[in-house]
Amino acid sequence: MVIKELSWDSSFFKKKMGELIITSQKAFSIKAVVDKARDDGFKYVICRIRTQQTSLIRLLESFSFYLSDVGLTWAIETDKFILKNGDKNSQPRPPIKVAIDKDIPVLQEISESLFIESRFYNDPFFSKEEADRLYRAWIDNSVKGNVADIVFFIPDIGFITCKKSSSSSGEIPLIGVKKELIGKGFGKSLIREAILWFKTHGIISVSVRTQMQNVRAMNFYARLGFHIKEYDLVFAKVL
Repeated sequence: MVIKELSWDSSFFKKKMGELIITSQKAFSIKAVVDKARDDGFKYVICRIRTQQTSLIRLLESFSFYLSDVGLTWAIETDKFILKNGDKNSQPRPPIKVAIDKDIPVLQEISESLFIESRFYNDPFFSKEEADRLYRAWIDNSVKGNVADIVFFIPDIGFITCKKSSSSSGEIPLIGVKKELIGKGFGKSLIREAILWFKTHGIISVSVRTQMQNVRAMNFYARLGFHIKEYDLVFAKVL
């Protein structure tokens, strides 16, 4: 059982942060690792589990870990999506552009208040200002190719980021549409553009993660033919 430092997070938030990797469900092991992390200057630790083991959850809670996030990962095969939702020539769609550096400020403005259901806006360890700054940085790094391969956007409406996870799988780290424009088909157009891009790059399956409390998003992915691939629970502890 170890705590792995989250180097990027630590640098960005200027607080030493780590992730508890569970290898043993023994109370004394968790206590020893957490105590050492505190001595080593860690301020915040998360533990991500992908199985609802009641004994493990209770063990984490006994050491004051609290539930910070519940995520659902949705997936779909690119061919299945196109068959169900049509290719880019079969339906009219708004103009979609590839984001470049000069578009970053506009995308950052669009992103304001789009991701308030995420862990960073709901975990008391982070302030709203820190969460805002995180998503601005995330968009900056996505457009510059550091955490995404390409970013598509509809001017003044919304955007989507795409990342190849392997030679045959991809993921959508971020997708957002202005709240007042949700339900008008822009999200579907962005997803379609992303899926077509993935397909041209040999990607067979695409996944996207959302929070369980985001019912609107879950219904959206279900309508497009995505299926639930897995879920994860994120527990956190402030040291």
